[in-house]
Amino acid sequence: MYRHLVSEKSDVVASSGVVEVTFDGSTGMMKQISSEGVDLAVTQQWGYYTSFDSSFDKSNDGTSRNSQNSGAYVFRPSSPDKSFQKVDPVLNKAIFVNSSIGMEVYSSFKKPWVRQVVRVYTGKPFVEIEYTIGPIPITDGRGKEIATQFWTPIQAENKFYTDSNAREFLERKRNVRPSWNLTVYEPVAGNYYPVNAAMFMQDANASMAILVDRSQGGGSVSEGEFEIMVQRRTVADDARGVDEPLNETVDGMSPYPPYGDMSRHGDGVIIRGKHRILVGPGMSGARLARSGMDEAFAEPLVYVGSAPSAKPVAFLRGSFSSLLSGLPPNVMLVTFVELPDREDKTFLLRLGHQYAAGEDEELSAPVDLDLSKLFLSYNVLSVKEKTLTGNQNWEDYQSRRFKWTGEGQRTKPDTEHARSDTTVTLTPMEIHTFELTVDTIKSHL
Repeated sequence: MYRHLVSEKSDVVASSGVVEVTFDGSTGMMKQISSEGVDLAVTQQWGYYTSFDSSFDKSNDGTSRNSQNSGAYVFRPSSPDKSFQKVDPVLNKAIFVNSSIGMEVYSSFKKPWVRQVVRVYTGKPFVEIEYTIGPIPITDGRGKEIATQFWTPIQAENKFYTDSNAREFLERKRNVRPSWNLTVYEPVAGNYYPVNAAMFMQDANASMAILVDRSQGGGSVSEGEFEIMVQRRTVADDARGVDEPLNETVDGMSPYPPYGDMSRHGDGVIIRGKHRILVGPGMSGARLARSGMDEAFAEPLVYVGSAPSAKPVAFLRGSFSSLLSGLPPNVMLVTFVELPDREDKTFLLRLGHQYAAGEDEELSAPVDLDLSKLFLSYNVLSVKEKTLTGNQNWEDYQSRRFKWTGEGQRTKPDTEHARSDTTVTLTPMEIHTFELTVDTIKSHL
């Protein structure tokens, strides 16, 4: 491992073999990401919005800004055009650490409650940012909403995309609603949307996707700009039901009246999370996002055990997969669990197509899978398709369900949906559920 402190302003370049990142040698902040033949200028900054509090920010314009506080259910900066309060990095404090798995870049900030390390892993196509935020100070009596911004030269015509519960991506357009004419009163909060797994932006020349490890608020308030809110702490209630500010503390709170005074104790909480950044050619944002968003949101759980050195290891192999070969890149194994109380060994299997129609020329195509050739340790005797929840046979459900009349034609007739053999077809965004009856052919542990 090689660790050094850079005190001059020279740039530092880190490469994973797949993606190359240029850092400012003084601050450790990104300047450019190069991947898939695209060199994209990307700069990042941390900061916050001061929360609207009617005790300080009440206006006289006769609008709801007289009273509506920012809180648990409502995000509002202290004024509509309130600028982002930047938290600048400290000069000449960047630390660059080289190791066998890549490079880590540590940056220091002028506010001690903002910390960040950027990682470029060998062989990986993404840049990972791990942030630690908190405790957010409120000694000045003002709430703060902490966000990170990424600035790029992408000319997306005010459009960006956010996922809907990690399935479809929805087009968002700044200061526009597709079903009514919007009068803009909240240019910042009005352009924030839920980001459950990923968001992306693209133009003809370049695309960039940001993957999150938990649901957050994200948006774009300027052309080529992303921002994601990672933590909030307010001192006023938004009067939407909880009857308390959004002010989580490490030591909890006293009971509600009449048993206590409902006061908070201890410092504000400290949170830690990760963002992953991917860059690619123009109009490839959906592919970039889908290529890694499931891995980022649901990382494998690692369990560690110990045993006396003289005791034989229970597993003969250091790694194992029950699949004969990897699934296609556009198919995800959603569920694989043995069903109890069955006469024969039976598994519930869910497979999901990860791309929507039109998102990628190749990866949005239908996929055929032969389930009998999927598993290493089991011989598949029969395949029965179920409804999504697995509580009904698909064919039985189709025969009973009400047949609605109306305009349009289903893109796929019902008769083609159920398959009698072991080969199944997944079309874009479909999730299919199956019961597999199997017998064990060989142990590979």
